[in-house]
Amino acid sequence: MILPNTPLYQAKTDAEFRIRMIQHIKTAYKDILGKDANLLDLPNGLEIVQAKIQQRLYDMSNGQINLFRDEDRREQLAA
Repeated sequence: MILPNTPLYQAKTDAEFRIRMIQHIKTAYKDILGKDANLLDLPNGLEIVQAKIQQRLYDMSNGQINLFRDEDRREQLAA
């Protein structure tokens, strides 16, 4: 796979890439995420924000857009 020649994709470690990706998401999607962007600072922030976005899409589309894996959906319904 060919990656773009940008600083985001030129990280030397996974941790560095994660930090750069979080900063990119905060900057590029601040209007969409609003205050949820602060969740990205938590250790599992990417996963939390991903779940929130998946739920928003599911709710707004009346279930037509379902990005949840079956087991994720079952866990969420059980909670």
